[in-house]
Amino acid sequence: MQFSKSVDYAPIASVEHLLMNLASPFTGKVYPLSVHPETLLATSMLGRGVCVEMTGNKVTSPISGTIEQIKRKGCEFIIVADNGLKLMVHVHLPNEYNTLGQQAINAFGKKHIEQGEILAYFDLPSSQQKILGTLIVLNADKLGPCYYPLKQVSAGQDPLLSITKKQSPQGQ
Repeated sequence: MQFSKSVDYAPIASVEHLLMNLASPFTGKVYPLSVHPETLLATSMLGRGVCVEMTGNKVTSPISGTIEQIKRKGCEFIIVADNGLKLMVHVHLPNEYNTLGQQAINAFGKKHIEQGEILAYFDLPSSQQKILGTLIVLNADKLGPCYYPLKQVSAGQDPLLSITKKQSPQGQ
């Protein structure tokens, strides 16, 4: 089994061969995917991505595209961008809040979504446990390295992932 490459921190100005920036679906502090409590996500088995320790309850779409699936009681969205990029937006709730009743609004029934539109809003009281939001590029195998350009992000406003073009080897 092949695991995806990790996503490292790199300021936007230092990223070469930039293809696109993905807007953050979450507000909070950015961490590498390896901190995620679910092994499937933490090991990058599904793709390249990062986690955000959420300080807000709003989850927005990082891209304009089609919602392909909504899973895990509305805590996981698979979105295919208009350019073909396939993303997973996932919210890992503490067990005591992992019920459908905790969501005030969500994107159920929506097929097409614009960047910055609300995917979900979780009506959660302050908790001592971390609520982690995760953004993973599921089909990043043909892309160059990915980076997170900021250590603190705001939902729908700041870039969470910088995606680069894959460079062909010299002389080919």
